[in-house]
Amino acid sequence: MRARLGVLQRQQERLTKKLLFLSKKLEQCQRQRAVSLQAEAQIRQLLEAYQQDNDTHPFPIRVTFRLDAGFGSHENVLFLIERGYVVYSRSFGNWLLPRLKKKAEGQAWQRVGRNAEMVVWHQLEVDDFPYCLDLALERFHTGKKLKYMALPHFGEERGTVSDPGMWFNFYNARQTIEAGIKEGKGTFGMRYLKVRSKPGLQLQEEFGRLAANFVRFASHWLAGQCHQLPKGWGELGHPKVKQQVQAGAHTSASVCWHEQGCLLRFTDHSVFAGRFLKVSQPVAIQLALPFGEILQT
Repeated sequence: MRARLGVLQRQQERLTKKLLFLSKKLEQCQRQRAVSLQAEAQIRQLLEAYQQDNDTHPFPIRVTFRLDAGFGSHENVLFLIERGYVVYSRSFGNWLLPRLKKKAEGQAWQRVGRNAEMVVWHQLEVDDFPYCLDLALERFHTGKKLKYMALPHFGEERGTVSDPGMWFNFYNARQTIEAGIKEGKGTFGMRYLKVRSKPGLQLQEEFGRLAANFVRFASHWLAGQCHQLPKGWGELGHPKVKQQVQAGAHTSASVCWHEQGCLLRFTDHSVFAGRFLKVSQPVAIQLALPFGEILQT
């Protein structure tokens, strides 16, 4: 009986330690369950909002996004997919890259560019993603090194991703958009304005967008309305927006008004000496906005 008592006492010590461990594990599971229930409630609420939006939206917008790697995170891609958009992207960080590199071992690569090759998988299930994706692994030959990039796609546009070459060219066509953004940054000197409020930042963003679009519209208008434009200004594909804003808008010129409209002639000592712009009637003039006035009613 004494030996049996010793066995039971040792079992009691072990069970006491195990009970403490299981109590901590129970608390952890309860916390995880509370987090999961909260996440489930949020997802159900979001699902109801999506269903209501689908039922009440008469003309949903069809949009195709081509995201850079900096925006191609797991959360961003999922956000766009669940709003019904078509998504082309590069994966952010190591979300997909290690898995695709391992999956591509021993497979044939197809050349899609001067130094680029791709391997494509259609409707592939990803462990940490709720939707099947079209996935491609891209590699670039840069000297003696190889640079890899993962490309996820989701959407009904099956024709583009059916051919690796078409996928590669379509996605990289976004460089036209990147060039437009770079053109805007190089054209308008944006100084660090001391704007800290949210409405002020939104207003600054809207004015920047307005200026970039207005200059493009003005370039097309100049090419169609004015004669003897400076060299390159009439090329609609590349109208030299930066030169128009930073050089043309700051070049001395004389303005002559007559019955047919307005004639702007650059001075002899300017970079556009001998050039002139003829603006026909009617001429629209933007009056100054009364930002500084205080109106009382």
